[in-house]
Amino acid sequence: MKNILFLILFFSILTINAQDRLFTYTYQTNVLNKGQKELEVWTTMKNVRENFYRAFNHKLEFEIGLGSRLQTAFYLNYGYLLSIKTENNIESLNSENSYSFANEWKLKLTDPVVNPIGSALYFEYTLGTEETAFEGKVLLDKQIGKTTQAFNIVGEYAIVNDFTVHDSLINIKKEQEINLELIYGFSYNLNKNLSFGFELFNKNRIEENKIKYAIFSAGPCLSYNIEGFWINVTYLPQITNLKTGSKELLKNELMQTRLIFSYVF
Repeated sequence: MKNILFLILFFSILTINAQDRLFTYTYQTNVLNKGQKELEVWTTMKNVRENFYRAFNHKLEFEIGLGSRLQTAFYLNYGYLLSIKTENNIESLNSENSYSFANEWKLKLTDPVVNPIGSALYFEYTLGTEETAFEGKVLLDKQIGKTTQAFNIVGEYAIVNDFTVHDSLINIKKEQEINLELIYGFSYNLNKNLSFGFELFNKNRIEENKIKYAIFSAGPCLSYNIEGFWINVTYLPQITNLKTGSKELLKNELMQTRLIFSYVF
């Protein structure tokens, strides 16, 4: 009887590891098995600020399991945005491109099925044309029956290069950014391949030891997986700026949509 229970638990954990993401913004604690590899393709579309604004951020991620509950990943990132800028009462169309490389490390501490709660630690650094960033996360999740819940506490520190042109001279100003994010995801398995849920996202920008804004966004998410392949999508509109009670559209978008698909081999 013990052997049967062990086999059921073992294959349940393997099934979870084969689909380690049900969300696009919220991270879960599961890691790849030793030697297992995964290729992920991300696209995030951001729309609507005070003036016309549209941006696309793309990621190509390669993950590999290292064993002992540890995995690492490497990202190639590309971003493109088109916006209208106003300077000296003159509007102009502005386009920007950005490129960066990122490396993440994820250490699983406890399992969301075997233990009372799943937990993991996450660290990522990014080196790019516009910024250098460091990000740490505490990951928590729990799977009960057909439901999965996950909660992330995220801290990010970035040094951003701000380029401006004045009298034909290019000025470079370095700015520091500190963000604290709280992210929650809930998913329900409709069947063995399809899951539906929602994600909640709270982004807090900290400047001079004060919260400049506290954006709250929420929206539905959908996940579909078959053997070795999964695809997730989330629509995440901004609900409000918790600090002011109205939307913040100067530095933040009204709508975000993120699509991730992956192949495990």
